[in-house]
Amino acid sequence: MIPLFASLYAALLQFAVGSLFAALVSDSGGKVTPGFLRQAAVAALFGAFLAWTLTGRSAPGEGESALALLLLTAVYTVLQFTGQRTARLRLGWLGVLAGAVAIVLAAFARPSPSLGPLLTGLASVSSAVALGASVMALVLGHWYLVTPRLSAVPLRLLCDLAIVSLIALTGFALWYVMERPAATAFGPDIAAFRWSGFVAVTLFPIGVTIAARLCCQEWPRGRAIQAATGLLYITAAMVLAGALAGNMVLLTG
Repeated sequence: MIPLFASLYAALLQFAVGSLFAALVSDSGGKVTPGFLRQAAVAALFGAFLAWTLTGRSAPGEGESALALLLLTAVYTVLQFTGQRTARLRLGWLGVLAGAVAIVLAAFARPSPSLGPLLTGLASVSSAVALGASVMALVLGHWYLVTPRLSAVPLRLLCDLAIVSLIALTGFALWYVMERPAATAFGPDIAAFRWSGFVAVTLFPIGVTIAARLCCQEWPRGRAIQAATGLLYITAAMVLAGALAGNMVLLTG
């Protein structure tokens, strides 16, 4: 794959797997609305479809696992409209497994020269969880406007997943800032550029997500959930930008 297409494929695949994972975690808890689950499933399906369209020149097995992710996500989405919860959860988790296989195959086919395939795969999995949790938390935050009695527990859980995955990604970002050879640097070879990027894609979204998590109050709620949703806009934007830049970094360093 051309590096640009490979990084775009990786980001879309991570978004699809992460979104499906976040939807399943929320679905398993049983405290979210069917409308949110359908919207999350459709988002994961759209990401899986776009990722699959970019597998034409991928390594053996990548196209098949991406197609399995697409098909299983499609079935999970359809079952959201039928009420067959047990079946959709089982097939959904199989979809996450297929997506994880696709992420691992991509990591071994195009590993970071500095990290190697194993750490590249771990970074990709962390990115998937961060993408899915942050974007789906943003989507879920809007559902409190139409369902004000909705429990804050599922939103706190998605915030927790985003925070944990972003902390894991911080380690990989530190490698880029401190250890990466200047000859293969992504972007200007300036310390200020690298450190500002590190803060923007790791520490800043972690802090914002923690603030959003603190706003996820049960009762009395007031405008706390609205504040959390506003903060999650910032988190989602930073994580999306970081995923695109981070995948390019992995491919070039």
